Amino acid sequence: MMKDLKKEIGKKIKSTRLDRKSTQADICDDESELTIRQLARIENGQAMPTVPKLIYLAKKLNVEVQYFVDIDKIEIPKDYLRLKKELVDSPTYADQERIERKQAILEEIGECYYDLLPEDEQLLIDVIQARLDIYNSSDVRYGLALLEEYFQQILKKTIYTVNDLLIIELYFFCCAVGLEDKRYFQELADKVMLDIDYRDKEYLTQLEKILLVLLAQLEEKCTLKYIQTFEDVIDKTRHVYYKPLIYMFKAKYMLHVEKSKEKSEELYGKAITFAELLDDEVLVQRLIEEKKNDF
Repeated sequence: MMKDLKKEIGKKIKSTRLDRKSTQADICDDESELTIRQLARIENGQAMPTVPKLIYLAKKLNVEVQYFVDIDKIEIPKDYLRLKKELVDSPTYADQERIERKQAILEEIGECYYDLLPEDEQLLIDVIQARLDIYNSSDVRYGLALLEEYFQQILKKTIYTVNDLLIIELYFFCCAVGLEDKRYFQELADKVMLDIDYRDKEYLTQLEKILLVLLAQLEEKCTLKYIQTFEDVIDKTRHVYYKPLIYMFKAKYMLHVEKSKEKSEELYGKAITFAELLDDEVLVQRLIEEKKNDF
């Protein structure tokens, strides 16, 4: 069982560290790769370390990764992966029925799979749950515990993992809902545009979500480079269900920055038509409402 494997790995890491007479602080250094709190959870068998963290720990403790675990043994349940795909690939567009469906999926994952998942998968579930809780309550405190644990670690980095992008997305979402401390907003908005890994679809899928939450709150005069990056990303992911939103953001840019009402109306028309072709009535109605608000 995965629970037993977590405990086994944790015991091996702890005993190896103690044999080396190293403290948790010695192993974690500046905590940019691994925090003391994360290491404590791993050693106590409460969290399954990700493969990058296992590689990091093996290097710090001067052993091979295989000493801790045969990585091939870390299997993720296929039924969980099916549920995860629906969670990640199904935009809600603020539709209550779709939000309730996501909550039902999260509850099923929590009951059946959460304790068996590696740390990176647990973080994904935690972030999605926090976002739903924040959306339903307009209370950013649901996301603060995750931000407090991971945010300082992320600020020390220049190249991000998928997990880092999850926390950055949560931070931007909290900013949109009402987080007062926005001192890192522009810094992170700039940094996520650098060193984009266009080969990693999971990375790009998470970047799409960041771009959405950024574009939803930036002034139109600042959106063009993010729109262009969004287009580049979906060319790789083939997530065409975002196309109508890209047309919408372009329409807003043309109306409010370029002052071209005609071009804006044309782009809104493309957005609505594309949404109709996708047979997404919820998105169609949202686009119609956005156009009405703009005009």
